[in-house]
Amino acid sequence: MPDFKISFSYLTLIPLLIIYFNVNLYVIKHQGEISTAKTAAICCTFYFWLGVVLSLMDVVASPNTQAIWLPIAVLVFPMIYIDRIYKYCFEEFVVLAIMLVMSYFYKTYEMFILDAHTAVSVYIVSILSAHIVLVMRSRETLAMTELTRLSSMDKLTKVLNKGALLQRIDSYFLHKPPEEPCAMCIIDLDDFKQVNDNLGHNIGDLLLEQVGKLLNENFRAYDIVGRYGGDEFVVVMPRMGDITILQMRCKTLQMYISSINFDNDKPFTVSIGAVVNTGLKDSGKMFAMADDALYKSKIQGKNCCTTWVYDEMEFNKPLILAVCIERHNCLKEIYGEDNGKFQIITALNDDDALCQISRYHSLIRVILLEVDQENGRGLLVVKYMKNRESFARIPIVVIAKDEESCKQAKKLGADEALMKDTPPAIYKKTINKLIGI
Repeated sequence: MPDFKISFSYLTLIPLLIIYFNVNLYVIKHQGEISTAKTAAICCTFYFWLGVVLSLMDVVASPNTQAIWLPIAVLVFPMIYIDRIYKYCFEEFVVLAIMLVMSYFYKTYEMFILDAHTAVSVYIVSILSAHIVLVMRSRETLAMTELTRLSSMDKLTKVLNKGALLQRIDSYFLHKPPEEPCAMCIIDLDDFKQVNDNLGHNIGDLLLEQVGKLLNENFRAYDIVGRYGGDEFVVVMPRMGDITILQMRCKTLQMYISSINFDNDKPFTVSIGAVVNTGLKDSGKMFAMADDALYKSKIQGKNCCTTWVYDEMEFNKPLILAVCIERHNCLKEIYGEDNGKFQIITALNDDDALCQISRYHSLIRVILLEVDQENGRGLLVVKYMKNRESFARIPIVVIAKDEESCKQAKKLGADEALMKDTPPAIYKKTINKLIGI
């Protein structure tokens, strides 16, 4: 272009680039706040005005030469900007039409015809290029998606592996609306080592494969199902707030697993710990509570399911847990005079007590537990607490109605055992000693 000169048309590119540069800075600063639709609108607006500026450069700045700047831009447009094919057609048609209208008024007829031929040619080539590029990008994306899916899949059970499982759970809890309920289940095969030892590792693998298949078939498509490790699986169920439905799901799964037959003498069983919450956004706390529920299922026996609800109450004082209604008023009398140094919470039964302990163990200073060996009340709590390392530090004061219950509780590891008719002053002295007052 020997006669090329800088003119006003070329200079109009500078303010456009300055404006777009600042728009990009704003978008980067507010990343996540601007929707995809708004981002697309910003890009389309820029490319429209860029087309207008390039048309000015091709027509007004160079009225005696064939259009070159806009045709080049139209050709490379599909390479740098991803859009739907019909949008390519519309966007490029508009800018080329603007250029041809300007060419008709500013250039000779012969030069206008030449620009028209150029515009039609680059338009056709651009749309073909757009189609080829989109097909290639689609294939690449599908290949990457499939590769990602395979890399996140546990090869044996066909559910998510541990890394992908934890990533999906963290992502869900990060984006979960605060008011949305959800449930988490931890599923553990009972005596899986014996399955491998007695029936062989091949049967053990087949069992794990069948369990993975059952999990995929019996939970919803949008539930997060994965193998946490070994014979332990985790399921997170978004929008699940009904504990009755959750219990039914767990019992159904146990029934299906017990029907698996590999010429085994005894049916295969699983223990399950499940938790429902209505607002918790911390997956770690929920997992820890579900794991505590699973431990209760294990310590109770085989093929058990424990389902708890995550309590949203918050306390700003140390807690005393009373698992005995009769002694609750006595505790109020003892500690009411201490200006509310402790908050007293109650549990109605062993399951409720263990749920409270799992939720508030970091705040609980002592547990006052009524034990009755005849009906087994309270003994499960003592056994659970003294076998669960994270809870073993919490002292337990047992209240027994007979000497046999006292002996059994002490045998299981209770810190102190008192009879029901013990005076309140002795209760206070014993509890204060354990708490360290």
